[in-house]
Amino acid sequence: MRQHVGPANLVTSLSLAAGFLALVATPAQALLATVLVLLAALLDGVDGALARRAGGDRTFGAQLDSLADLLCFCVVPAFALHHVAPSSLAAIWVLGGCCVVLAGAWRLSRFPLVQEEGHFVGLPTPASGVVLMVLTLWAHPGVALAAAIVLSALMVSSIRCPTVLAAAARVRPGDRAHALRRQLTRRRPPLVPRVVARARRSRHARSATGRRRGSRRAGNVLRTLHRDGGPRRNRP
Repeated sequence: MRQHVGPANLVTSLSLAAGFLALVATPAQALLATVLVLLAALLDGVDGALARRAGGDRTFGAQLDSLADLLCFCVVPAFALHHVAPSSLAAIWVLGGCCVVLAGAWRLSRFPLVQEEGHFVGLPTPASGVVLMVLTLWAHPGVALAAAIVLSALMVSSIRCPTVLAAAARVRPGDRAHALRRQLTRRRPPLVPRVVARARRSRHARSATGRRRGSRRAGNVLRTLHRDGGPRRNRP
């Protein structure tokens, strides 16, 4: 096991620990459980970045990461959904939690088989788990049950969700500068365009005056030459 000890796997292990603590805190300490799931989602992004930077064989880390995702973003929200169910209809909420766990397991099992550059196939389990955890502990139980069904369907669907890096790469610095310049132009106060237009008119007026003066001077020179009989060097 010593060869598998590394920064990425240690961060994934912290994510697993956060998921277990969230499971223990549910539902008595709803705020703590929600914060722990959010922390697990943050750690899930960090361990992926560390693994890509380290390179090498990532088979062990990928398996560990799938287990952590299943616990933190599927089992914990499903367990919370079970606890907020009305006593008379608890079986329906239990079935909703079962759908979340099964959909998450299928989603994580399919992940190594259908990887696409810059995209996820199906809704990622961290996004689904965070949304469901927040709705389960802070919204109406009926809303949480409906969200569980919808999120389960999205996890096993074939929709293409861009990764964070791919979404950030789409917004190039030049595009951001152009959008900002366009926004500033739209929001410019009315006084500024008037001042700019006035300065442009003044500049054009000075240019036209200079051209007229130059034409007048050239005409005077030509008249003087014509009166004197042309340039002196051409005289006999």
